[in-house]
Amino acid sequence: MNPSMTRRSFLGVGGLALGLPSLVSAEARTKEDPMSQIRPFGRYAELLETLKGRGHKLRILGHAPDKSPVVSVKTGGDKQPPIFMSAGAHATEQAGVAAAVELVDRLETRHAVHVVPTRDPIGLNGYRYALSLALGEEPSIDSVEDAEALLREKGDVLYDRDGVLLAFIGEYGYANRSLFRQFEKGEGFLEPLLGRRLFFPSRSEDEPGAGPLERAYTQVVTPDGEVLHLNRFHDTPWAPVEVRCARELMGEIRPGLSFDLHEYGGDAYWMSARRQRTEDDEQWEERLGRAAVRAVAESGARLPEDDYTPGSFFTRLENGLYTLDPSVRGEGLNLVDYAAHHFGPGFTIETGMRQEFAHRVRLQMIAVQTAVTLFEQRYA
Repeated sequence: MNPSMTRRSFLGVGGLALGLPSLVSAEARTKEDPMSQIRPFGRYAELLETLKGRGHKLRILGHAPDKSPVVSVKTGGDKQPPIFMSAGAHATEQAGVAAAVELVDRLETRHAVHVVPTRDPIGLNGYRYALSLALGEEPSIDSVEDAEALLREKGDVLYDRDGVLLAFIGEYGYANRSLFRQFEKGEGFLEPLLGRRLFFPSRSEDEPGAGPLERAYTQVVTPDGEVLHLNRFHDTPWAPVEVRCARELMGEIRPGLSFDLHEYGGDAYWMSARRQRTEDDEQWEERLGRAAVRAVAESGARLPEDDYTPGSFFTRLENGLYTLDPSVRGEGLNLVDYAAHHFGPGFTIETGMRQEFAHRVRLQMIAVQTAVTLFEQRYA
């Protein structure tokens, strides 16, 4: 991007450097915006082939339990400090994955950029695929109700009450819904799954990219019996391989700016920052965050209501921008917590999953490009 381009000229077209037109009507976007045709990846192999087909060299950081490679792609220029970006830690949140893949080609910066396009290859492949890890083949099931019947038939049922079903099959646990924050740490029925992972299916009809059974959300039962997910463990020696891959890459490159692309079950846009180690980092992080949120708002997107808060461990900086305090939340450090603790500014970006898929992708990209453009000014 031309350094002389004003913020107004960049934001006024919803991300000119990315080729993203303003967020106008759906009909106009379909006619004018090639990104309106963007769709979620059906399988992880499709994501890998897309990157390879665009001429990118994939670096294998490690392998998930099914032997799928966890990969990163280097893009941008060579200027330091580098930028780190990841997506897909929660497999239901696929607009972030699509945005990360698009940004490999579309992000304009002189800084080196390292992208981990998805941190959960198994989950991207879906709940039927996750079941195949234990059953040997993908089962012929068409609904969450079919999956529940299968779990009762094929698995050792560990819990089945109040609408929550958990079964143990092979090396893994399989549930019909999330167990995160549903039970006290150390519940006796979780004992067979200590140190193991469990999967539950996406099940919403109104979240494009995460329809029923389309994704498998990965959770992990810690050795002391707490159910967490793949965006934890960044500060623990014991961690799932997908977490170690991202953590080790960050330790190697020491990013000056980090992004983790997420989504939530609403219909607006927001993002969270962290407290920084130095006053200079703190000031720059706030500037970057405010610029990104305002760029998204100026593109025509909806922000949360003024009184919205994502949780008791968040503090509102302005509408759509919050700081997260992991010491209040507990559960260990997530990726952006870890980035702030060791390296510098970082953001978790959240788009509302009940919106049009391409719209969500576009917002992720506008936010990242805006923050990166301002980040370049810091190191000009």
